[in-house]
Amino acid sequence: MKLYIYENKDVSNLEPISMTRPTFHIRCGAFTCIKRLSKITPKKFEITFIVRDELVELMRELYPGYDVNPTEVFEGIWLLGNVLWSRQDLDRVINGGFHAYKNDGKVIAAYLSKQEGQSWVNNGGPVKTTLLGIPLIENELSSPVIEFLWDAISYASKYIKYDSQFYKMGKIQIKDKKLTLINEEKIYIEENSEISSSTILDASRGEIIIEKNVKIGPFCYLIGPLFVGKNTVVQPFTFLRSGTIIGPYSRIGGEIARTIIQGLTNKVHYGYVGDSYIGEYVNLGAGSTCSNLKNNYNNIKVDLNGSIINTKKIKLGSFIGDYTKTAVGTLINAGTVIGLGCNIVSTNFPPKILPSFSWYINGKNSKYKWNDFISMVEIMKNRKGLIFRNEERKLLEKIYSEI
Repeated sequence: MKLYIYENKDVSNLEPISMTRPTFHIRCGAFTCIKRLSKITPKKFEITFIVRDELVELMRELYPGYDVNPTEVFEGIWLLGNVLWSRQDLDRVINGGFHAYKNDGKVIAAYLSKQEGQSWVNNGGPVKTTLLGIPLIENELSSPVIEFLWDAISYASKYIKYDSQFYKMGKIQIKDKKLTLINEEKIYIEENSEISSSTILDASRGEIIIEKNVKIGPFCYLIGPLFVGKNTVVQPFTFLRSGTIIGPYSRIGGEIARTIIQGLTNKVHYGYVGDSYIGEYVNLGAGSTCSNLKNNYNNIKVDLNGSIINTKKIKLGSFIGDYTKTAVGTLINAGTVIGLGCNIVSTNFPPKILPSFSWYINGKNSKYKWNDFISMVEIMKNRKGLIFRNEERKLLEKIYSEI
């Protein structure tokens, strides 16, 4: 049985995070969308990915052995990737016959015959066109769509709790148990993690999940729901509030609230970040602070791809793309969108929208020189012992050429 996991034509709504990855790599809860889906998908399914053209070769490099954007498709289940799928909804689609399914007005799944699926692909596929001519069951599914990055922030606490079912909560895999643990039955600490006995883990509001090889220094206060990914270092005196998700291989310090960090990011020093979504390989200099509240308590508006969107949220921080760096003491306004590969040095608030590869120095903006940028990426990858994939380099170069 075939399972087609696809992006749709609204991928730009998830920029800048979606610029360098498929939308099903968006992180919410303890997992990315695709990892959660892999945990609930029956083994009988053979997974195929449908993504933007510019991601095809990178996906083939990341997922060897999987089909990516095949020219011929077969009868199977089609699922929108940037959905927080539940077992119940997946079962409804599998057992519901040849139908399309909506949630909140958006088609998020379909069971298609070979002819229906092939017709969709021949007409441009889900990345370019909308599925038409299929019997539709409206609002049958309840799995929410991450349409914008602030949706992932809003659902973070709920899905940390939901994803705790995949962990043995109450299992504390550390040698030193002289910790202050509140609601220990809702705390999971995986093997080889080190946590100072002067740290407090407070799960009274929800689950705390700490994966393997995490190191947490003394005098930290961690409040659930909270997820800390593997191989992360949390500096002493760090305050992690409810709804925070820290992706793997990160270095964290200061105060963070209701924020998603994709992973491989350094926010090591003092400074506040709230209600934000931050990509990979980001470095926030000491004292960098992301505001998440306007002084007049009005809803926060976001400039996204030339459209001003009223998020209808009073609290909302920043959206920062991969490889972006901020200098010491950088202040970022609520609702700011910063593209990938930016360098920000400013004594005042930078603009609320900064295009990718901006070299922003005290009010003057120029384009990051390509050779300087790529040299920085190579150094970062080498420092972390990671491979700079050839297809990743090509993708970055393509994005750079279009700015």
